[in-house]
Amino acid sequence: MLKQWKVAMVGAGAIAGALIDAFFHTGVVTPERIRVINRNNRDQLLRLQAKYRIHPCDSIAEAVTDADLVILSVKPKDAAEALQEAAKSAPDHALYLSVVAGKSIEWMTGLIRAAQSEREQVAWPRVVRTMPNTSCQVRESATAYAASANCTEVDIQNVEILLRAVGSAHPIEERLLDAVTGLSGSGPAYFYYMVESLAKAAIDVGLDEKTAKDLLAQTIYGAALMLRHTGETPEKLRSDVTSPGGTTMAGISVLEARDFQNAVRAAVQAAAKRATELGE
Repeated sequence: MLKQWKVAMVGAGAIAGALIDAFFHTGVVTPERIRVINRNNRDQLLRLQAKYRIHPCDSIAEAVTDADLVILSVKPKDAAEALQEAAKSAPDHALYLSVVAGKSIEWMTGLIRAAQSEREQVAWPRVVRTMPNTSCQVRESATAYAASANCTEVDIQNVEILLRAVGSAHPIEERLLDAVTGLSGSGPAYFYYMVESLAKAAIDVGLDEKTAKDLLAQTIYGAALMLRHTGETPEKLRSDVTSPGGTTMAGISVLEARDFQNAVRAAVQAAAKRATELGE
């Protein structure tokens, strides 16, 4: 039962903090059974302890001892060292869940097996690679994941439960995870950039900053709900708003003239490519 799992979180950045918050509020995992290590920011550990009653640790070895689940949430440049240290002390039965961009299941499996090579028997590690986005913080992440071949059905079910605590969960082929990183991993920033631009435009046409912010937040929220609940394509929904010769058409015409769609597509492709480079 997930509530009884011992969970080790290696890294305590924004995504890890959002996961802890979701576990706390949904009861998926008991916070008292979560141990967290964060090498570069002890104050962050103390804040998490005060807010959620998690256990801060002084070392990776301390965090992962007897862990049922090891969540790797560090920067890609720190992933190899952190994973090797975790694998040396984690029990054979531990499931590994990685939210590190660009690092493949094969790469993680190799490091875990190498770190455990001195054991009498080296079990094939069970690894799940995932890519949430920062909307975890409001439990509305769009999260894709891929599992190693030796993960069990129970592993998959448990991962789904964990990830649904912070939004939606979507199983995909691992080869597509870098594309997911470019789309939904980085996607919130694209929307924030668009809203930032719209807010500046609102001020240009005379609105005050607070009114513009409130109008834009509700506009984006309503548009997202329309996409989710109507079942219509974005093309159809856009067409419904865009009357020939009307105000929306005037705005869309400017975006088309500036090659807006191709700029967005190039942004997603660049982010996906960078995710691959980080893995290499």
